[in-house]
Amino acid sequence: MPDMTPTFHTLLAQTAAALSLTTDPDGLTAQQALLLAVHAGTAQPGEGSADWDLYAVAIAEAAALVQAGLDTPATLIDGLPGPGPDQPALREAIIALLRQLADLYARAAGSGTGSPWRRLIWAQATHRLDDAAGELT
Repeated sequence: MPDMTPTFHTLLAQTAAALSLTTDPDGLTAQQALLLAVHAGTAQPGEGSADWDLYAVAIAEAAALVQAGLDTPATLIDGLPGPGPDQPALREAIIALLRQLADLYARAAGSGTGSPWRRLIWAQATHRLDDAAGELT
């Protein structure tokens, strides 16, 4: 029987597709996308490892900001495939996911929905996501 475990790149693509359908910055889909982006910070060290280290700090800060005020923060399941070695395709996929997340949080921060405190959190998360993407470009 063939191995049915999805690759990290497949998970990124599925997550990006699901994220494109949501408007809830605190919903499960957005949280899982954010946590998958955090998981990507475990890329194997190599020539660009300093980039990934700085990325990991910025994305962890974004996730901590968003999840700190939630009653039931999401978690990732155990056994997710690792992101694998640093390569251009991985960086491009992660940057695309970060931009999707940043757009979602920026729209939410600029909307009239949510408390002023949550809108501030979403705005701060947007900046951290932009920082994280900048580390990989």
